[in-house]
Amino acid sequence: MAELIAVFQQTVPFKYFANSFPVGADNCASVRLTGGGETSIKANLSRPTMQILIRASDPVTAEAKATEIYRTFNGKRNFDVGTTHVIFCTVQQSSPLFLGFDENNRSIYSINFSLITEEA
Repeated sequence: MAELIAVFQQTVPFKYFANSFPVGADNCASVRLTGGGETSIKANLSRPTMQILIRASDPVTAEAKATEIYRTFNGKRNFDVGTTHVIFCTVQQSSPLFLGFDENNRSIYSINFSLITEEA
């Protein structure tokens, strides 16, 4: 997970956390693996999925960062996450999804990704 977060951090600078948000953190994102499809042992391919939740105190900031992440990673090809090579990354929806506000009135957006990967 740390290697995946490092790729997001390097590509779209922001504060990223694994699996959940810290209570007090405002402008940040949570990265979580969400299972995915069947692996192909013969072809050395996996089809993982992941979700990025973006949270910000300013709704404009939340939407802008969600859109930036969406545009950067939708259709992205041939990049590495540690020893895993990502062949293709695509978004599962046509735009970032606004989920609403949390208990501290911070905006939350969701982006769901499907990937095709192979181990080195």
